Amino acid sequence: MHPITIMQQPNLNDMKKILSTILLTLIGTVAMMAQMQMPSIPVDPDVRIGKLDNGLTYYIRHNNWPENRAEFYIAQKVGSIQENDDQRGLAHFLEHMAFNGSKHFKGNELIRWCESVGINFGGDLNAYTSIDETVYNISNVPTTREGIVDSCLLILYDWADGLLLEQEEIEKERGVIHEEWRLRTSPMMRMLERDLPKLYPGSKYGHRMPIGLMEIIDNFERPFLQSYYEKWYRPDNQGIIVVGDVDVDQIEKKIKDLFSSIVLPENRTLVTKESVPDNAEAIYVIDKDKEQRTNEVMIMMKHEVFPDTLKGTLTYMLTDYLKDACILMLNDRLKEYAEKPESPFLSARAADGRYILSSTKDAFEIDLSPKDGQIEAAVTAALTEARRAAEFGFTATEYNRFKQNYTSQLEKQYSNKDKRYNSQFVNQCVQNFLNNTPMPSIDYTYTTMKQIIPVLPLEAINALMKELILTNDSNLVVFSMNTEKEGSAYPTEESMKKAIADARSAQIEAYVDNVKDEPLMTTMPKKGSIKKETKNDQFGYTELTLSNGAKVILKQTDFKKDQVLLRGEGFGGSALYGEKDFANIKMFDDVIEASGLGNFSHTELEKALAGKIASASISLGTNRQNVSGSSTPKDIETMLQLVYLYFTNIAKDQKSYDNLMQTTEVSLKNRLLQPEAVLQDSLTATLTCNNPRNKVLTTADLTKVNYDRILEMAKEQTANAAAFTFTIIGNYDESTIRPLIETYLASLPAKKKVVKSPKVSTLFKGVAINNFKQKAETPKAFAVMQWYSEDIPMTAENDIKIDMAGQILSMEYLKKIREDASAAYTVQAMAGVERNDFETIAQILAVCPMKPEKADTAIMILRDEVTAMAKTCDAEKLQKVKEYMLKSHGDQVKQNSYWLSIINGWRKYGIDFHSNYEKLVNAQTPESISALVKEVLKSGNRAEVIMLPAE
Repeated sequence: MHPITIMQQPNLNDMKKILSTILLTLIGTVAMMAQMQMPSIPVDPDVRIGKLDNGLTYYIRHNNWPENRAEFYIAQKVGSIQENDDQRGLAHFLEHMAFNGSKHFKGNELIRWCESVGINFGGDLNAYTSIDETVYNISNVPTTREGIVDSCLLILYDWADGLLLEQEEIEKERGVIHEEWRLRTSPMMRMLERDLPKLYPGSKYGHRMPIGLMEIIDNFERPFLQSYYEKWYRPDNQGIIVVGDVDVDQIEKKIKDLFSSIVLPENRTLVTKESVPDNAEAIYVIDKDKEQRTNEVMIMMKHEVFPDTLKGTLTYMLTDYLKDACILMLNDRLKEYAEKPESPFLSARAADGRYILSSTKDAFEIDLSPKDGQIEAAVTAALTEARRAAEFGFTATEYNRFKQNYTSQLEKQYSNKDKRYNSQFVNQCVQNFLNNTPMPSIDYTYTTMKQIIPVLPLEAINALMKELILTNDSNLVVFSMNTEKEGSAYPTEESMKKAIADARSAQIEAYVDNVKDEPLMTTMPKKGSIKKETKNDQFGYTELTLSNGAKVILKQTDFKKDQVLLRGEGFGGSALYGEKDFANIKMFDDVIEASGLGNFSHTELEKALAGKIASASISLGTNRQNVSGSSTPKDIETMLQLVYLYFTNIAKDQKSYDNLMQTTEVSLKNRLLQPEAVLQDSLTATLTCNNPRNKVLTTADLTKVNYDRILEMAKEQTANAAAFTFTIIGNYDESTIRPLIETYLASLPAKKKVVKSPKVSTLFKGVAINNFKQKAETPKAFAVMQWYSEDIPMTAENDIKIDMAGQILSMEYLKKIREDASAAYTVQAMAGVERNDFETIAQILAVCPMKPEKADTAIMILRDEVTAMAKTCDAEKLQKVKEYMLKSHGDQVKQNSYWLSIINGWRKYGIDFHSNYEKLVNAQTPESISALVKEVLKSGNRAEVIMLPAE
């Protein structure tokens, strides 16, 4: 199911006014638009689009990145909005049934076949149902055999017209749907479900959440589901999308041969758009929930959607650009305002897109998190800022930053146009089919926008911003969600009305854009040098030893032409600090992230980086100090400057810090109201023997956090570059990067002595059981189990074997807990070998949110399947896991992040996880997997944390 709020559509308040504004602004400024008739946006010529006689639409595109992979989708222009009152939930139920028996794949054969060729259920094989659409996908499909491609098309065919909907499978799936509802029921979801009728008066959207009503899910008869399927799953509502390393002509022929046989019913009900009426008076909805952790407010101003008839013209692209400019510049202002001491909100964010769930009505929206006791003041302040932007407009410097950032992102996309994943093209095709969204080529978009942006004036953006903000109550909606707590005061409709009125009448002045007109670094450091250079032919990297003792690993790739990654690791870490710094350790990463660098505050730094696609950060590990960075090839120097400043000149920013601490306090204060948080705390305490170093941060800890001390700790952690190794991988120029390394990395401060941290981990030994009950608004049950051993060495083969064990266990659990017992919606096992400076841990972890009434069954299966695998392993499932791992490995070797991991494993532990990977995968047998699981269990280290609902 889609997230609740989707903010991707153009923002148009009064459509005629806005279109007129755009056209009038463009006339005379862009020669190519000298006529009122805006040019059409051409469809990407590499996408073949066709329509069969029965109405089915298809999209096919060849793309060979990565090689031998393809995506198969079927999109349906129907969803829960098509349901009758007695069918609520059937659209989503039908989506589930698509994996439970069809004409060519009986029972669960579809899932089993996909697993046999390396297509993982839940990851590569999935679907979603929303209000207006249902989309199924088979992703990352290996195209090395024609039979695989044919079978995937056959699956799409069955989804389109061949579902069996057998009674036995329906009965089993009822329980699965129930557990999906339970798992996804959060405080905000509960409030939304009960308040939708108020938010959508007079519209069916107020009564069509896709999950439906459980009383209908539990009791509907098969003909109801069959009726929905036959009525709406028709070729005229369906789009087939195939993208990847395929022959377009062959795929088109196969689609025509296969899908043309589907008959379009003569007497059919056409899909019609469900309207959302305007509201003459403001709608105020105020609700509360006992598990809601923070107060949240949504201010929405409804407006018409962009007309389908104009989506194919350049007006759509330009409106989208203008909308992005308005929203992003306003968000920068709101973020800056939130850091002011007088701000009554912790955060506020504007967006424009769908009005909550509906595709037929859009809204300009401001979502905000008020400070305690300041809900109405927060509404007034946020709306006043939006009004300031509408009445006075944005400044030239703000717009220049937006243009720089937009252009940099555009150039980044264009430079990598030959290395785009299939999913990017699929999404364009799906949106074109479902929503008539244009799908131009990147060449067209790049060329057109590069011509238009320089001549598109700020006045056009300011005119659009003025249209977005309502000046009266018509189409205004305010939704306030609050923490229900004894003694709490809640906003009222009257208090909210006054807050809105105060914002409209407030005396305001134009925004002043305070920006520092100076480079990131005004003084260059004293340049160091490269003292030693060693080649590693095995993994294709060069190791540099710098004059300050730091080491740099360089590996040049062209996997992504727009990407350079940097990772640094140095001895140190939080283990060097004792109990008095535990609170500082837990806040370290966030506090440093909220700080400035050099002469720039946090906000000034963001402005100074306009037009640069470069980032860097430092974080505190247990036994290491970590550095991360990324950039495009042209912005490598900026990335390295940021790294240098993190080592030498972190700037204290009290305003930013204060906002962070207030936000953190609000998020922590009511954290344990939610049962999932209680489970997490219990799990952490059980696995780490209640080690205070590992306890979750609390509001009491915040009083012990000291900003100056954290800055001091950061200096200590970065004082010795000789303790660090930096790995840089990506599309850089060899002759350019070396002088930059000498300037920014070889010049970092260094000491002769490298200080290593002690062991501080306290993992449980033996059997640790923590069973408890937790009261919740929606009763929930969870089981988490862990088995581990410290006696299994970390080798490439052991890493592969235990990974396989985890994947096979997931299959067993899915079959026996979800499919057979209907005791859970999802269940997963994960396994791996981890190594640090002090220990090697081979572990198996199982996680299952369970149906409370069937918790005993799920718990028994979780335990028994691990014990059973120590004796025997299913050979068929092992072969499926091999297929998936080999396919995944073929994709991973084309990613820079993969090589970061491979080189790190080789340099730190002397383990080659790459060279013999395929050979080691193929060499595994059921006996070798069982032997490894037996070794893990032999240690006797087992933990169970089980949470059941209290009465």
